[in-house]
Amino acid sequence: MWDRAAIDTGQWWRLLTAHLVHLNAPHLLLNLFGLLLIVEILCQSMTALELTSLLLICALGISSLLLYLQLSLQWYAGLSGVLYGLWAAGAALTWLSGRQGLAICAGIALVVKLILFNHSFFSMPVVSVAHVYGAASGLLWVCLWWVSERKVIFD
Repeated sequence: MWDRAAIDTGQWWRLLTAHLVHLNAPHLLLNLFGLLLIVEILCQSMTALELTSLLLICALGISSLLLYLQLSLQWYAGLSGVLYGLWAAGAALTWLSGRQGLAICAGIALVVKLILFNHSFFSMPVVSVAHVYGAASGLLWVCLWWVSERKVIFD
């Protein structure tokens, strides 16, 4: 679990592993269902390496932003923030691949979810800002991916 006191004492692996820990079975099942949907609908054209790097960037981005910007936050657990990163990156990649209709729908759904429905389900606490940080991390990954794919050679 992401635990501020433990991270402050040098347990840096928590920045990554916190996204694998869940509060209970319903929390895990919701996150796995979300992962399946997002990967199937928006990330199906990604290679294993791209998907792995996206997952890592999102997890580390969220954890780092929580650590440095949410000073009162003491703990966090779950994959939902990373799912928002996948969702944002998948929507952007879908746009870049020429499927603008699906990308617009995915983008609108993401924004609506972040603004209107970013609250607790099944009596589980939600760290809403982690979802925003996840989406931002996913978009950062897309920018880095896009630059690396351009391979511009200057004369």
